[in-house]
Amino acid sequence: MLEARHFGLAETASVAAAPHRSIVSLAAFAGRAAALADALGVALPEPNKRAVQDEVSFLWSGPDSWLVMSADSRLENRLAAKASAFAAVTDQSDGRAIFMVSGDSVRDTLAKLVPIDLHETVFGPDDTALTLAGHIPVQIWREAGAFALACFRSYAGALHHALLEAAGEGRG
Repeated sequence: MLEARHFGLAETASVAAAPHRSIVSLAAFAGRAAALADALGVALPEPNKRAVQDEVSFLWSGPDSWLVMSADSRLENRLAAKASAFAAVTDQSDGRAIFMVSGDSVRDTLAKLVPIDLHETVFGPDDTALTLAGHIPVQIWREAGAFALACFRSYAGALHHALLEAAGEGRG
């Protein structure tokens, strides 16, 4: 695994890199999603939903696909031992950057970048979406009183800059 944990991007009052976590992609083989869920002993979330079980987050990320996240560095091995007969199991830990966006005006900040309604009555605590933040593909969800935005690591600098500008915390 690469050690791309530090992006060298400044944290501000409302935008910060999320703590490093293991991220694994699960892509169920055709017709095997139910067997995958049984093997893992979890109810895999439906489209646009997130579920947390035993400090492991499962985020729907496409048809028969989920991102699984945990602080456990052995997550990929644990999932592969149970799921490899039913799904492709791929480590994404160093391929994604996650930013936490918070504060009193977080929805106003994100409304400048994200073309979906993030108000609580529409985008609840267990919702997730694949969308764009400006021109950058992201997955967004709520976590620990903030919004989390995950992007491919190669877009981390651009997403960080866009978030700072939208929050009014840019350097100029």
